[in-house]
This record gives sequence, C-alpha cells and structure tokens, in this order.
Amino acid sequence: MKNLIGLDTSCVVALLCGWHERHRDTVAALRIIAPERVVICANVILESFAVLTRLPAPYRLAASQTEELLESNFREARIVSVVGPDCRLAMAAVARMASRGGKVYDAAIAHSTARAGAATILTWNVKDFVTVAPPELRVIEPTAE
Repeated sequence: MKNLIGLDTSCVVALLCGWHERHRDTVAALRIIAPERVVICANVILESFAVLTRLPAPYRLAASQTEELLESNFREARIVSVVGPDCRLAMAAVARMASRGGKVYDAAIAHSTARAGAATILTWNVKDFVTVAPPELRVIEPTAE
C-alpha cells in the first residue's frame, strides 16, 4: 500500500481526548488520511491504553472505554509489532547518540513503522523521534495541509 503514515502515542492520545490542547490539530490532520493508510506500532496502542487509563481525574478513562475508543478509531489501521531487528536497530540508534532510557522505545516505534512501509510518522514529539528514526522515515507534526 502506498503512502502509509505512522502515528505516535502523542497523536493517538491527542486524537482521542477532546480536552487535549492538540486535539483539534490532530483531528484536522487525520481527517484527510484514509484509515487504511495508517500504521500503528502495537507498542503505541499499548502505551496509549496505559496513558489513557492512568491520567489524573477527571481525564482518566475506564479500561473498557479505552479499549472501545482504540478499537473503534483504529479498526482499519495496520497494527505492526516490534520484531527482533527493530530492537537491534533501536538500541544501535540510541547508543550512537550516547543516549539512554526511554529513547529506545521511540526508536523501536520508528523502526517498526518504517519496516511496515510508512514513509512518515506523525508525532507531537518530533525532537524525541528525529534523532533515532531511520533516515527513510520522515518525522513531522500533524498538519491539515
């Protein structure tokens, strides 16, 4: 499939939370993307579930509500897993930067998204992804253009 676009957790959470400061911008950007063109790393789905179910009150969602939101909004998306080579590439990317910690998760998401055929990943955390993404993956903020 051509023109696949990946999503990061920051976009998924902003999309699903009407109160989020980036909600309108994210909705506008994703409105012009056909659902079957969306690639989401399984780790993003799980991280989004974790974030949405542990937010402080009154924003916290019940697990059943979160499951339904994720399922209904991303039913047509291509969900991809992180595989062994993605892990190795992620660790190498972070090691080259002399970085550490959670940056490896961003790298794994970027590498699995690229492996799935996405040319672009949308994120509100560009600076976190751009340094660890493979060169063929464009890292940008969502725009409605």
